[in-house]
Amino acid sequence: MTGLTFSPLQESDLFSRACVEQYRTADLSRHAYRFAQVFEPDVLREVALLDGIAYDDLADLRHRPSEATARLGELADGVGDLPVVAAVNVAAALISVSRFGPAAWVLDRTEPRTTTPRDSFEVAMLRFVVANRLGDGPAISRAFHTMRRAVESGTLPADRTLDACAQAVVWYMKRRDLPTADFLWYLATGRELARRPRDLGAGSLSAWYRALAMVPAARGKARLTRRYMEFTRETAALSLAGRPRAYEAHFLKTYHESTLKEHMYVTRDADRAEEAGLDLIALDPAWSPSYGELADAYAHFDRIADAAALYEKAVATGPPYYGHHLLRAAQTRERLGDDVRALEHYRRLADLVSRDDKVLRQGLAVALRTGDPSADRFRTLLDRLETPAGEAT
Repeated sequence: MTGLTFSPLQESDLFSRACVEQYRTADLSRHAYRFAQVFEPDVLREVALLDGIAYDDLADLRHRPSEATARLGELADGVGDLPVVAAVNVAAALISVSRFGPAAWVLDRTEPRTTTPRDSFEVAMLRFVVANRLGDGPAISRAFHTMRRAVESGTLPADRTLDACAQAVVWYMKRRDLPTADFLWYLATGRELARRPRDLGAGSLSAWYRALAMVPAARGKARLTRRYMEFTRETAALSLAGRPRAYEAHFLKTYHESTLKEHMYVTRDADRAEEAGLDLIALDPAWSPSYGELADAYAHFDRIADAAALYEKAVATGPPYYGHHLLRAAQTRERLGDDVRALEHYRRLADLVSRDDKVLRQGLAVALRTGDPSADRFRTLLDRLETPAGEAT
C-alpha cells in the first residue's frame, strides 16, 4: 500500500502479490489492468498512522518511497501526454493502492479525450470504483448508466460486459447503488452472457456467479444459492488452473469468503461456516482479514473464546483493519470477563485512535472496573476531546 512492492523474503498475502505483479507486468497500451481488491480510504489512513507517514502525503502520492511509486507518480503527473488507454491504466494502478484523489484527477483529464465505447466504458468502470469507495451514490449511478450505453454499442468484449453485470448485481443487492431498472437490465444481460460460457473467461464467470448467488441468498433460498456458489467454485478453480497467479487465486478466496457468509446468514450452519473460514485461512494465511472473517463467524455462533483468539491473531498479522480487529478483540475479551486482556487492547487502541470518544469511554469503563491506573490516561484523553481548541493549555 505504501511502496507498491513486497519483499520476496517474507510471506506475502494474495492481495499484495496480485497488486504488485499486475503493476510490474502491465502493458499500458491495452485495456487489461486488473485489481484484486480495493479498500476504503480508512485503510490507507490506518497504514499511514501505523507507518508514521502523513496521511495527505500518502493519499496524494507525494510520498514515493520506492521505484514503483516513483514511476507511478511520474506517469500520473504526465497523464496529459499519455494515450487514453495508458492514462486509464495509470488510474487503475492508482486505485489498486487506494490513491483515489490522484486517480480521480487522472480520470478527469482523460475522460474528455475518450473516442470509443471501450474507452468510455473503462473510464466509467473506474469512476464507479472510486465513487463506491467514497460513498458517492449519484456518481455510482451515472457510471453504471455510462457503462450500459457502452455495452449497448455491441463493441465490448463479453468478459468486460459480464464484469460490469457482476458489479451491478453486487452493489444493488448490498446498497441499491443504481436504479432498479438498470439493475434488472444488467441482471438479464449477465444471465444471457452466462449461457454462452465458451465466450467468457473462467474468472469473469466466477465473479458473475458469486454476484448472482446474492439474489436467492437475500430471499433465504439456500438450495439455489448453493447451486450458484458451486458454479463460482468450479469456475474459480478453472481460472486458477489455467493461470496460477495471485490474481486468479483471488477468485477462490472470494468464494470462501462468500461461502462463510452463506452459512452464517442463509443456512445458519456453524460447522460449514467454520470449514469455509479454515479454507480461507489456508489459502491466504498472511492476510489478517482471513482470521477476522472466521472470528466474525465464531462470534455470530456464540463461540466467543474462539472469536477472541482469532481477532488477536488478526491483530498480530497486521493491517488491513488492524484497528477494527483490535477493537473486536477487546470487546470479545470483555464479553468473556477477561478484563485484563481487554484493557491491554483498549490501551493499544488509545495510542492508535486517541480521538475516538467511544473507544476511550469503553477503555475507561474497563479500567475503572479493574481499578487500573490507566483510567487517568483515558480521562485525560477524553478531557482533551471536550476542551475547545482555543482553551487548550
